[in-house]
Amino acid sequence: MAKAGYTAITLCELVSAMSNGSALPERVVVLTFDDGFKNFYTEAFPILSDHGFGATVFLVTDFCGKHNDWAGNPPKLPRSEILKWSEVRELSGNGVEFGSHTKTHPDLTRTSAAVLEDEILNSKSALDDALGTETVSFAYPFGRMSEATRAVVADNFKAAVSTVLGKVTPRSDLFELERVDAYYLSDQRILDRIETPLFDNYMRVRQILRKAKSFAAKV
Repeated sequence: MAKAGYTAITLCELVSAMSNGSALPERVVVLTFDDGFKNFYTEAFPILSDHGFGATVFLVTDFCGKHNDWAGNPPKLPRSEILKWSEVRELSGNGVEFGSHTKTHPDLTRTSAAVLEDEILNSKSALDDALGTETVSFAYPFGRMSEATRAVVADNFKAAVSTVLGKVTPRSDLFELERVDAYYLSDQRILDRIETPLFDNYMRVRQILRKAKSFAAKV
């Protein structure tokens, strides 16, 4: 993307521009990373740094320095290390934005109101205390949300990302921001069409198929 002239900013920078009506670079992306895996520190960040790219990492705070052993992971997902707090602070000092991904990565649509608030508010507090800054962004675990979840998030953050496939536009909901999985951009033919209506149509089709698959799994 750097060769194609793209600039990568943090989610906070995007939301600030959207809220204030500020201009953004012509070709701009926000790179987001869920869970806070150790390989962001060892593999992704050095590359991003070389290109001057910003990024936003959504951290599962109770698992810092541990592994991704929370409930609900797909069986084929490998067991991986999560960033240590010392690494989080180092990355933050080098321009990486950290957002909340809850304390323990539960499905927030299946928790009590008390657990929901604890997961959201105390993950934010852990990040605020560790980094000495206000945490402004949130990512819904498993991409699942309810009206109650959204209400608590909206009261405590400036924006939240969903797993709805698509590009963010001026009409996007700040608490259900669209994203495009890196999986889809690994195909150069798709990446070459990212600024065309063909790409948008392709994302809409993929989102319909994703919803249908999710519905079928629940039946």
